[in-house]
Order: sequence, then C-alpha cells, then structure tokens
Amino acid sequence: MNFRNGSVMHLAATLVAVLFFAVVLLGALSAVLPAFGYLPVLGMTSLSFTPWLQLWETPGLAEMLWWSFFSGLGATVISMLLALAFVSAAWDSRFWRQAERWLSPIMATPHVALSVGLVFLIMPSGMLARGLSSFMEWQGPPDWHTVQDPWALSLTALLILKETPFLILMLMVSIRQLPVRETLRTGTGLGYQSWTVWVKLIWPQLYSRVRLSMLTVLVFSLSVVDIAIVLGPATPPTFAVQVLNWFQNPDLEIQALASAGSVLLLMLVLAAIALVVLLEKLATTLFRDWITSGRRGTGGRFWSGLSIVSWKTLLVVFSASALMLLIWSFAWRWRFPALLPQSWSFRGWERAWPRLLEPLEMALLIGVVSAFLALLISVLILEAGRKSQTASSYLRKVHRLISRAMYLPLLLPQLTFLFGIQVWLIRSGAEGHWLSVAFMHLLFVLPYCYLSLSGPWQHYDERHTAQALMLSGSSVRAFFQVKCLILLKPLLASFALGFAVSIAQYLPTLFAGAGRVTTITTETVALASGGNRKVMAVYALVQMLLPMLMYGLMVMLSSWRIRSWRPVRRWV
Repeated sequence: MNFRNGSVMHLAATLVAVLFFAVVLLGALSAVLPAFGYLPVLGMTSLSFTPWLQLWETPGLAEMLWWSFFSGLGATVISMLLALAFVSAAWDSRFWRQAERWLSPIMATPHVALSVGLVFLIMPSGMLARGLSSFMEWQGPPDWHTVQDPWALSLTALLILKETPFLILMLMVSIRQLPVRETLRTGTGLGYQSWTVWVKLIWPQLYSRVRLSMLTVLVFSLSVVDIAIVLGPATPPTFAVQVLNWFQNPDLEIQALASAGSVLLLMLVLAAIALVVLLEKLATTLFRDWITSGRRGTGGRFWSGLSIVSWKTLLVVFSASALMLLIWSFAWRWRFPALLPQSWSFRGWERAWPRLLEPLEMALLIGVVSAFLALLISVLILEAGRKSQTASSYLRKVHRLISRAMYLPLLLPQLTFLFGIQVWLIRSGAEGHWLSVAFMHLLFVLPYCYLSLSGPWQHYDERHTAQALMLSGSSVRAFFQVKCLILLKPLLASFALGFAVSIAQYLPTLFAGAGRVTTITTETVALASGGNRKVMAVYALVQMLLPMLMYGLMVMLSSWRIRSWRPVRRWV
C-alpha cells in the first residue's frame, strides 16, 4: 500500500467501517421482524402482536424488568460517583500511582471469573461467613441470601466492583487534557477547599468527557447475562437471562417471544439512557445556584477519606476473590467453619484438565485472531483519520462518523442484535465454526482496541515520520520502522486488551458457536450453574490467568524490543 496516497486507505477504512456498522444494524433489524410474528421458516408470514401479548402475560415480567433496571442503573451511578470521588482524592498522590499499577490486572480479569471468586467469598459457607463464625459461634453455614439474592444486591456489587476501575481509567485518561493543577491553585487561592474545586469546576468537565464510556457501562449492566446467571436472582431471573432462556428453548415458536423480549430489552436500555439525560438536566438546574454561590465548602477531608477507603475495599475484595479461586482449586476437604482446607489435592486439576484443554485452545485461538484483526483495522482507520486532517472537509466528517460508529456494539444490548446475526450465519451455513465465533468477537474487541489506540495515535509527533521519510525514501519503512516502534507499547497494550475482551465474551460464543465451539468462558458459566466447586474454581482461575499472562507477555515483549532497538538505522 502506498502510504503517500491516502485515497486507498480512506476507501479501505470506510468500507470496513460501513461493513462493521451494517452487520450490527442488520442484526438488530433481523431481530425486530420476528418480534412481530414474522418467521417465514415456521410459516408465519404476516405481522402480528401475538409475541407481545405473550410477553405481556409472562409471569413476573414487571419484577424481572425492575430488578434489571435497579441493578443496572444503580451500579452505573454508584460506580461513576466512586470513580469521580477517587480521582479527586487520589490526584497527585501515592494512591494515584497505586491505581495505575492495579488497574491493568483488574481490567484484565473477566467478569465471570471475578463473579465466581466473589461467590466463594460471600456464599453462606464462604470465607466471610467462616471468618465471622468464631465470633458468632456458628456451627453451620448461616441462612444468608448473599448469592442469587432476590434483590440483585450481589449482582449490583459485582458490577460496581468491575466497572468502577474501568471508569477510573477513563477519568485518568481524560484528566490529562485538563489544567487540573492550575484550576486547583486558583480555587484554593480564593479560599475554596480543594474538594469543592473538584466538584464545582473539574467534575463537570470530566463527566462530559467520559459520558459515553459511562453509557456503555449502563448498557452492559442492564443487559449482562453471564454474571447474572452466576450472581443474579434466579426466580425470577433478570430480564436479559430470561430472554436468553427463551432463545435457547427448543420450541421454535418461542423464538418470536424471545425476539420481542430482546426488543423490550432495547427499550429498557433506551429508557434508562433517557432517564440519565433527564437526571443530568435536573442536576444542572439544581446545582447551578450552588456552583455559583461562592460557598467554600466543608467536609472535604471526610469525603476524600471515604473515597480512599472505598478504593482499598475494592482492592481487598478483588484480591480476596482471586485468592478464593486459588484455594478452592487445590482444596479437597474443607468443612465449615474452618478457615483453611483440612486437606489439599491436585484432584480438582486432574479432573478438570482433560476437559479443559479443548475450550482453552479454542479460547486462545479465537482471542489471538480477533485481537490481531481488531488491531489491524484500528491502525487502518486511525491512519486514514490522520490523513483526513489535511484532506477535504467531507473526509473529515466521514472519519468522525466512523469514530462514533465504533461505539455502536457497546451501546446496544448484545441480545438485541446477536440473534439477527445468528440467523444470517445459519442461512449461510457458517454457524458453529471458530472463524464465525472470531468474527462475532471482533464486533466487541474492535471498539476497545480502537479507543485504546486513538489517544496515543493522536498525540504522536508526525515530525518523526517526516524525518524518517526523508532519510529512507519509503513511507512504508518510515511507518513500520519508526512510527510503529515509537507506538509499540500502546500497540501491544491494545492487543492485550483486545485479547482480554475476547476471552470474556459469552453471548457471542454462544450464538455463533451453536454448541460446537466452546471456550473457557462458556464452560465456566455452565459449571457455575451447579457444577463441582473445585472444578469450577479451576476453570475460573484459568480464565482469570489468561488475560493477565497475555498482559505480562506484552510488557516483556515491549521491554525487550525497546532495549534491542537502535535509534540510528541505515535508511539508504
């Protein structure tokens, strides 16, 4: 490819983005028609509201919708407030540097593995109850509803535990674009507490920059299925889990009901987003007078301390959940209320390993392929976007549209469009192949790779490429031997992130794999529904280790490549 001529690159990037956008929209539209009774395969060729009447008559529908809405919106609001509070309290302190070290392993941990670890921690016979038993004189596990509780509290806690670090990371990236130090100096010089300066001046600017990321958290929390199966209420389940149960029903006539449920799930998500917009406007109106009132504020130390305590609690729960997986994978006899197992054994690993190998190999293959393709496409689109800055206004608008389209799979419930894509895979005979699963994963890996690379790509100094071009006379060599080397760390980090996202995918594997392609995630969720605890711990621990090992490998590769690189090269 001739890097000097950007027209081919613009065309390729536009075609990829259009295909990406079309697949998601086509999948969503393909799920809408069955929701109104249009299923030609079953002889249903006329539109009707029968699926919606069946949906309306579903027992416990209002309860399922309410607990989905409560857990999703509640977890998002609390995570956003905790993230804002932590960034304010930890700015320019040792806790900020601590967060930079811990965010990568937390972000790399799949939701399912963390949820299984949390189950081992808070279940009636879990470590928390064992630790309290000596004080409470319990001889048996207490009658707690801490796992799959009917109020979705454990599900909400897990969502907060996993999504708060993601929002903290987004805030830490966005805060570099603001003159925080100067703003704090000005505010404190006028007699304001630093906490008040954060809330009045910095929070509104930060929120506007991470608003889209918060909405992706909201959509995920409302429509999540895998961790809702592990931790969410069971009778009735959350609405997304119920819709999945309908999709998996062998009675084909239930597919119309499932499609109607997926559309209702989309309506629930849109209603939640509308409520968030309404709350934003209400908060703007209510707090406008307070912001301009001139009140210097009190209680800043209390809120800062509370934020740091919340962060430490999050780290303790995360570490304890991971430790529970390790202990249970080697435990053999562990009677309540003993704090540690009475005997240890490798039998859990011996039982799990023969059945674990195939899903493990498939997860590695799909993860590497989807992450690599996502990285290539992201670089292609970002390079085309860079060249569009010096091109016509039309190309700049196209690139902005492409950048916004990257968020589309993250702003739609997966159940809403994955079923439609599955229908097209069945028609083309591609269902049940690992390449189809990798393609399905790509829909969700690509947005994260693109977003993680967009910042470093925009801040790259193009003078390096210009100098390399003059010395080598080849735009291809200048790109690969200079630009890619300078951006090697972000590229490898993006690949590791994409791999971690692929490992965590449950529904895309379920819909595209058709039961013939299984990964470590689908097997872990299946075991979490009622499998052996020791085997379940082995699966969850392996799932947790895979992304962490990939992150470690990328860090080692980056360090080795940078040390071995010589800045002076022979260009001609």
